[in-house]
Amino acid sequence: MSISLISRLGRGVAAAGLALVGGAIATTGTLSYANDELPPGMAAELDNDAYQRVIAEHLQSSGEVQPTSHQSGYVEGGYVDSGYGTQYAESSRKPRHRRSGKRKSGSLLGGLCSSDGCPDPWWAHRHSVYGEFLYLNAGSSDLVHAIEFTGPTAADSPTGPVGIINNDPEAGFRVGASLAASNCTSLNLGYTYWSGSEADTINAQGTNVLNSQILHPSLLTTGAASLQATAVHDIDFQLVDLNYRHLWKRTQNTAINWTAGVRYGNMEQSLIAQQTIQVATGLTTVTTDIDFDGFGIHGGLDMERYSCETGLFVYGKGMASLMAGEWNANYRQVNQFGGGVVANDYEDFHATPILEGELGMGWMNNGGHIRFQLGYMMSGWYEAVSTRGYVDAVRANDLLDIGETITFSGLTTRLTVMF
Repeated sequence: MSISLISRLGRGVAAAGLALVGGAIATTGTLSYANDELPPGMAAELDNDAYQRVIAEHLQSSGEVQPTSHQSGYVEGGYVDSGYGTQYAESSRKPRHRRSGKRKSGSLLGGLCSSDGCPDPWWAHRHSVYGEFLYLNAGSSDLVHAIEFTGPTAADSPTGPVGIINNDPEAGFRVGASLAASNCTSLNLGYTYWSGSEADTINAQGTNVLNSQILHPSLLTTGAASLQATAVHDIDFQLVDLNYRHLWKRTQNTAINWTAGVRYGNMEQSLIAQQTIQVATGLTTVTTDIDFDGFGIHGGLDMERYSCETGLFVYGKGMASLMAGEWNANYRQVNQFGGGVVANDYEDFHATPILEGELGMGWMNNGGHIRFQLGYMMSGWYEAVSTRGYVDAVRANDLLDIGETITFSGLTTRLTVMF
């Protein structure tokens, strides 16, 4: 064990290592130290990643020292990152694992290490495919379709019960893939789909009646009331994103990327409401249909903070898109026993912004090939034409400004396979 590692590698390998890294190699007992005698300021100026790769390649090619993990900070036989250079020891018969560097007390997730102890490098862009489960609730879209009153006239008062369509959380999905051009850049393609449906029925109690909040207050239905009202509301959206993603800032355990690209968006909403009015109208049915197709720009930032000791990470991202497209809507009211049809057709081409935010945490395996994450997301479609806003506008005979904000919020889980 008195023979130094330098002598085992040969003078030619040692000279090549010295020439590439520009540091002095000294030997002490069974250990060899690279840049051991450099002042801290000078050692800090070296490209540590390139330096360690050169030394590791020479040592592994000799068959004497072999890392025992994908993480360069874990080795067999005592390979340690000292902070000023790389130390190597002869391989022992039994593998020993040592952590590079010192544990940073008070750091997130139980101690975050330098990138030397992570998949090399942990923040790198890679070819990947992913599948994501969405469990979202549509907000600002609840619809009141009937209210119980003591009578059908304006002098009567509400009794309490309200027929309302509350959109409960529904499942959706997102799938995609990325093609890495380098460790710092990638091209990403994603598709998102979500759909929700809700129905409600209300019956009048005792001598009370139901006043519709959906029927147009035309001559035949003014002051009309019923004993039962039903309504079914559907809403769904889909998105297609094509983005360029690039590493913007990074530290030893934090990475920030920016994203820019294009987006196609589609949203569809439909309503069927029925209420039995006294003769001469009978069963009155109202249907509405709203469609949007838009195309525009998309971009934002995402951040990750990674723990090499546990494989856990926290993440956050904020995205924005601006899509220009046309909103088309129609309203139809048909009476069972005649009385004509109340109809409206609406078209408007305008920009619809979408803001999205997501926070969560996840885990990546040692090889950096599997990632699992769980988070909470929220998105808002601004200047959207909602069913609630459109029905109110038709009933009020005022279609000048019917834009509203429709939100989607809930849990998201993603599994990513990288290669």
